[in-house]
Amino acid sequence: MFRRFLIAITLLSPALMTLSGCSSHPNLIVDQALISQINQANTDSFFDASNPQLNKNSFEQVALALATTSDRQQADNLLYYLRAFSYFGPIDELDETSIEALTFGLKQLANNELLSLSSRLQEQYAVTLYRYYANSERTAQLAKLLPQLDSQLSSLGLSDSNTENDYALWETLRAYGLLLNTARKEADGDLNKLLVKQDLARPLLEFAASPTSIRSGNDWPKANAYWALGLYRLALPASESDEPTAAEQRVDDEVADIAKQDIKLRGAKAKDTYTLGYHVNAFAGKEACQESSEICRILKLEDILPIKHSCSDSLFILAQDLNEQELATSCSKLTSQESHFHQILETQYQPTANDFNNALRVVAFRNWSQYNAYGQLLFDIDTDNGGMYIEGTPSKPGNQATFFAYRQFWIEPEFAIWNLNHEYVHYLDGHFVKYGGFGHFPEKMVWWSEGLAEYISKGNDNPDTLKVIKQDIDKAPSLEEVFATEYKDGQDRTYKWSYMAVRFLVENHHSDFVQLSHFLKTDYFEGYDKLMAKLTDHQAEFSDWLNMQVQQFDDSEEKAKPRLNKQNRYSYRDYLKPEHLKQDRQHLHY
Repeated sequence: MFRRFLIAITLLSPALMTLSGCSSHPNLIVDQALISQINQANTDSFFDASNPQLNKNSFEQVALALATTSDRQQADNLLYYLRAFSYFGPIDELDETSIEALTFGLKQLANNELLSLSSRLQEQYAVTLYRYYANSERTAQLAKLLPQLDSQLSSLGLSDSNTENDYALWETLRAYGLLLNTARKEADGDLNKLLVKQDLARPLLEFAASPTSIRSGNDWPKANAYWALGLYRLALPASESDEPTAAEQRVDDEVADIAKQDIKLRGAKAKDTYTLGYHVNAFAGKEACQESSEICRILKLEDILPIKHSCSDSLFILAQDLNEQELATSCSKLTSQESHFHQILETQYQPTANDFNNALRVVAFRNWSQYNAYGQLLFDIDTDNGGMYIEGTPSKPGNQATFFAYRQFWIEPEFAIWNLNHEYVHYLDGHFVKYGGFGHFPEKMVWWSEGLAEYISKGNDNPDTLKVIKQDIDKAPSLEEVFATEYKDGQDRTYKWSYMAVRFLVENHHSDFVQLSHFLKTDYFEGYDKLMAKLTDHQAEFSDWLNMQVQQFDDSEEKAKPRLNKQNRYSYRDYLKPEHLKQDRQHLHY
């Protein structure tokens, strides 16, 4: 049962204030000396994991101090502290009491004239919502705070277009989208149920339909509203068929009506806003865009991917923006691992029978946002993922195997294409080892495909996997369980434990591993299955080997690094961000 905090000024000390309620817990006391220290601190210092003020007690003090502050600058500092804490603070230490305190402070602030009169505070309020309440465990508290979000969306839309107001409007729209983006991934979760029940589409539709969604001639507010509506569409319960439900159709129709009115005024520009805002973020796909050509537009492939570069007779790259050096680096990374693949698998460089995939096409987008949009529109693929390899039908002459990828934009200025080597192994595996196309073999292929791709691309240098193995060694799956892995078993089983199984066999039972590949190449699944059953006899050896890897893995340096609780890198779209709103020292994101 949630506690209700009541404000009472105590006589314990002129510097202390108590917030108490019907609870068996001690009264929570706001230490004004501490709040004064935080208020006077340089806000840059909050964004430092070593700051001693980033602790659970200070968090609760700051949260509760929001309830009574009457000073705009103080409220701004307190909210910015909370933003910094969400990235660099020990968020795992926050408990029910902590979030109740935050909810109480924010609710009281929402009732305060101070918030309604300050777009800067409204910006901070929106950020606090999506940084702390985007999970099902905090649904009851979030329900108390959503009305303020609706209120400020309406008022900010009517505000003058200036930098402070624009930041507030942008973050308010982002709050809708980021909450929905988390919620829609767990359809039966409490967060998703709340946001659907609250009909979060209604304020967004009203805003997108209004003239205020075009601001000083710029349509970024409408585009961001479309994006959030696309995510709301994904959050709705789906039908068992491919046909949209009545609720889904309602959103589609209302957004389409808004787009049609906009197109009457702004033409092709309005089509692009709808296409990149709503259509691709509802993952509607190429065919639906073609069928709705009056509101949706597909650009030419050469306009999006103007660069074509040949690495070899069997490998070429279509790119959005890679320069000569980046193209050369990418080619080198791929071709250098090919000989290692053939050595490990002993393929003799001979492809499987009836396989016409003689060359791999790598399609490299600028980042995930571009992949999400144009992977759908140009190639009709599902882009709700981190990239993919499409083998096609290898027995069909002229078939084109393709790996869809994008820059690792989060490591810039360093350069790499995300999963490039991993996905290239899928091509090599399909062309030189596995007979037939994807899904040809009935079962027990996930561990082979993903474990092999991880092993060939990373070798023995795989600290991210070993970190998970070390953490979960007491619940390690058996070889038999790894061999039976399905994609629904999760990322760790699919990639990390499969990697360990492949590496174990390569290092300790290499001839058997090669024999498995020969069975796949000759389309003899029964032999493959029987040999795997025999390999489970090595379970004790596998367990000992795993323990040895854990003992030898030194992650002390990794543990010593300051933790950064980043926003999911795929949660927002680069083309939605207003160009004039910079990530300066007062508006930090990670």
